[in-house]
Amino acid sequence: MKQVKRILFGMLFVFSLAGCSKAVDKPNDENEHESINGIELIFSESGGPTKSFMLEDADGDGGNPPSRIDTIFAQPNKQYSVVVKIFNIKNGVSKDLTATIQSQGVSHEFYFIPTKITAVIQKTDRDKNGYPIGIQSNWQFSAMGSGSILLKLMHKTALKGPNDGPNVGHSDIQISLPTIIK
Repeated sequence: MKQVKRILFGMLFVFSLAGCSKAVDKPNDENEHESINGIELIFSESGGPTKSFMLEDADGDGGNPPSRIDTIFAQPNKQYSVVVKIFNIKNGVSKDLTATIQSQGVSHEFYFIPTKITAVIQKTDRDKNGYPIGIQSNWQFSAMGSGSILLKLMHKTALKGPNDGPNVGHSDIQISLPTIIK
């Protein structure tokens, strides 16, 4: 009889723990947003010009290739302040979603992953928990060359931590931006 009570108590305990856990694979509706099919990176250097690089992809991430991807041109050993703006473009009307992503910063983070070039990229904006978002960042390239920057916007409802890698959560955006440093 004691054995049966222990088994029943153990099962009750396990079921109560399972009932209390969060379903992190189902994001809350409050953190959903319109599809992203336009991106602008605005590069500013102290005392220098401001440059804008655009990406447009009518069907968003996946599907058909983007209709426009500007090559990022930068110089080595210069520091750039970079702002990412994201848009939903529909029927020729562009809706800026940047403020929405900023307000949902606890569930989003941008990543910038260089390939075949050397870059130091530091995210300078933070969510309400003090974790990086990446809408604002500082970039510095150390040598001439050509390659790309993989831009990822990860959706991390109930998953975001202070030093997450670029594969935590699911991707809202994942696009390789051609980059030339000269």
